[in-house]
Amino acid sequence: MNLHRKRWLGAVAVLAASAATSTAHAQSEMAGAVDRKLFGGDFSFNGLIRLETAFSTSDEVSPANQMGLGSNGRPINREAGLPVPGLPGQGFKETIIPGPGSNLLGALGIGAPNVVGGPPRGVTNDLGGSDTITRYVPARDQDVNLHILRAEITPSINWSGGFSFISRFRAVYDPGDMGYQDFDYDDYDDINAIGGFESFETGYRSAGRQYRGQPDYLGYEVDGKRNPMFFERSGKHYQVDAPAFFLQWTNGNVTARLGNQSVAWGQLLFFRIMDTANGLDLRRHLFIDRAIEEFADERMSAPGLRLTWQATDQLVVDTFALQFIPTIVPNSNTTYNIVDSRFILHDNYFDNDYNKKFNYGIRLKGEFGSYNVQAMYTSRLNPLGSIRWAKSNIEKPLPSSNYLGAAFNQYCNIILGTPGAASGCGPLLAQTAFEVAPAGLQSAEEWFDRASYTKLSGIDGLNRALSDFPATAMLLTSTIDPTQSNEEQVDQANNELDAFFMASEGLHGHVERDYYREDIVGLGGGIVTEAEPGSLLDQLLINVETTYTKGRKFTSINLGQEYTERDEVQVGLVMEKYQRFSQSFPA
Repeated sequence: MNLHRKRWLGAVAVLAASAATSTAHAQSEMAGAVDRKLFGGDFSFNGLIRLETAFSTSDEVSPANQMGLGSNGRPINREAGLPVPGLPGQGFKETIIPGPGSNLLGALGIGAPNVVGGPPRGVTNDLGGSDTITRYVPARDQDVNLHILRAEITPSINWSGGFSFISRFRAVYDPGDMGYQDFDYDDYDDINAIGGFESFETGYRSAGRQYRGQPDYLGYEVDGKRNPMFFERSGKHYQVDAPAFFLQWTNGNVTARLGNQSVAWGQLLFFRIMDTANGLDLRRHLFIDRAIEEFADERMSAPGLRLTWQATDQLVVDTFALQFIPTIVPNSNTTYNIVDSRFILHDNYFDNDYNKKFNYGIRLKGEFGSYNVQAMYTSRLNPLGSIRWAKSNIEKPLPSSNYLGAAFNQYCNIILGTPGAASGCGPLLAQTAFEVAPAGLQSAEEWFDRASYTKLSGIDGLNRALSDFPATAMLLTSTIDPTQSNEEQVDQANNELDAFFMASEGLHGHVERDYYREDIVGLGGGIVTEAEPGSLLDQLLINVETTYTKGRKFTSINLGQEYTERDEVQVGLVMEKYQRFSQSFPA
């Protein structure tokens, strides 16, 4: 047992003992808590400490993570194509002749390069034009998907005149390591013969915390800001936030809430058709939590104002204006990760001032006996955002430990006017969507596998990654000729991709996420059925909701700079029933 695990188990034991003591103490105090005075008001609170663990039923690691890739430990053949300068769409159709006398040198018009260092890790038959790569990251199984220690406290104060303060403070600790199969970037610092991942320290537009060392389990950082949300502080192993922190004022039929809060208008279990005000936090769960909590633990709170007016006995008017907070996706190489770990996702939430934007909306809801109807309108920035290729801004040369990398570096030094310099193709690669990096994509087969996994187009995605960044043309890249047959397009793409994967010994792709405003209108209704008491059809809850969004922006299938835009209709129908089959058991 390592020291880290000892500390974790020791902390659990101490906190468990403290929880038992604290629970008994809290229960003895709660009965008289409302008689306590604080800031001139009646003070009350409750809280919890609990250990949450989720075990894997399949032992599989997420296929988006380094240790869950199907290519791990499996030999893959690669064949590099020959770039032909000045002929866009015509390059890489001819395979490079293997060996130091390769026709690549003739095409580049340069002499034989000086290959520095040993052969790339995992490569056999490295003759410059073709080889076999066995991905060096091991495949692993995983027994535990989640193990966190959570503590919460919910203090509140009530004053005369209808004023109250309501809050909920949460602290979460994830020790990592115990039960997870963690990938550690530090294990691959010797790859590429150019410092491995050290560029993450200084070169990234963001701090790149989740791409250094072991996974960043709970942290949330965006480009330009480590903790972009006012009511949260988080790091690799911890998260401390205040999901509720607001002042409430009630005067007759009007209630106002000012502060950090969430708004849940939807009535459908497990569906968020009309639940449009807030994004989700997917770091601890992936969309569906325990049924009793549903989205309560994932829904992102946001600072703002909410007003509710009970206009009549039947009609309620509810409106809000909240700061825009996006949906937070799981970090790279964590259990619930959905973004392939070989692609760096830059979140522009802070850099592009989305944190200064507001969502707002209004809802009218009527209750008429066993029926209810509602109508809503929301103007918001879509919290999921849209994703496209982005410049890496990482100036790192190709490795000179392989023939193609050395040849390309020599060519780049010539065209950049710095022959003999160590910069190689680094300045040009920094203007593309790719970065030389260990444990990156290493073959055309992996490229097309990832395109399929993420429901993107492998060939169109490659074309846009090249055409959207003019610097790629100076690297002798060539877009795929659309007039060719599908088989010819795939062959050309394979040759071009393998050429650069062999030269780089691994490439990371860079993408960015932006957010766009959309207007949503919705209608909903529900009924509670009446039948013979105790029967299955008695007290059956039936709810239906539908929304229409005009001009929603979606990620393009090729990750191009222009997003796909189309109208969207969502419809949900849920029937909910609580049934008691025995007086000895709850419903």
